[in-house]
Amino acid sequence: MNYEIPKKWIQALNEGNVDQIMDCYDPSASLFATFSAQPINTRAGIQNYFENFTSREGAGVSLLEDSLELEDWGQEGYGATGLYEFFYMKNGMQVRHPARFSFMVKVDPTQKIQHHHSSLIPDS
Repeated sequence: MNYEIPKKWIQALNEGNVDQIMDCYDPSASLFATFSAQPINTRAGIQNYFENFTSREGAGVSLLEDSLELEDWGQEGYGATGLYEFFYMKNGMQVRHPARFSFMVKVDPTQKIQHHHSSLIPDS
């Protein structure tokens, strides 16, 4: 199986391409977003969330490659979990937010995120 979604999503976010970000999501997807207190259960809500994030100066995300775990679920899809770090500029300084994520990806007929959960890593 080709596990393309995590890297495709990261590339689209780093390019600020909301259309490509949205292409990663199933029309009925849900998002528990890093910077939102409430689950986002509509396509318009997910799009609005990413429009807001990518409008920040220098907005992007970097994947901690060694943290990426992929679990094959056969014909149904796969799970992807790992760590990434969001960043953007605020008052002339780069702000970084370490976070963890999980994608539930459906693969019939194309790979689309069915559910995405992302949360800040708490201070230890």
